[in-house]
Amino acid sequence: MRNTVIYLLGHYGVGKFTIGTAIAARTGARLFDNHLANNVIFSLIREDGRTKIPERAWDLIMTIRRQALIAMEEIARPDASFVLTNALMEGDPLDRQAYEEVLATAARRGSTFVPVILTASDTAHAVRIPSAERETRMKMTDADGAARVRQERRTLEVDHPNRLDLDTTHLPANGAAERIIRHAESCAALSTPA
Repeated sequence: MRNTVIYLLGHYGVGKFTIGTAIAARTGARLFDNHLANNVIFSLIREDGRTKIPERAWDLIMTIRRQALIAMEEIARPDASFVLTNALMEGDPLDRQAYEEVLATAARRGSTFVPVILTASDTAHAVRIPSAERETRMKMTDADGAARVRQERRTLEVDHPNRLDLDTTHLPANGAAERIIRHAESCAALSTPA
């Protein structure tokens, strides 16, 4: 896989990080999980996965994310591929902006852009959300709170010819990674850049 940007989107607990890690291991792509940026701030404000995050924190996180996108565009090798993850919600202007900034970065790099919308059943979410591993990574661990978010807020609506929708309820991370890689390679072969 060369010069491809895969953007894994979905609610908490759909497997974005796990699948992203599997894609990176198989392809050599660089993983920019949203918690690389989030945890810089979360570690300072003692985010516990249950307490509402102050709005100001998201502005600071966006600043960190923008610096990472600049590094992708200006410093990374031109043939490098990237896997990004995020829980972006419809109706949130910052979330739409975050998506558009990744899309624009991919376009400026001349990268094949592949947005992937990951979903999972409520039962899968209930099992995945309250894990010790998520707590260690400063992720949402409140299963009831995550369920409310899923009921009240839709994942960001993405209209792109390379979009892939994938239900991870019964799909192991390696299987999901393989499907995404095959899809990204077919998109690259059709030369549909960002």
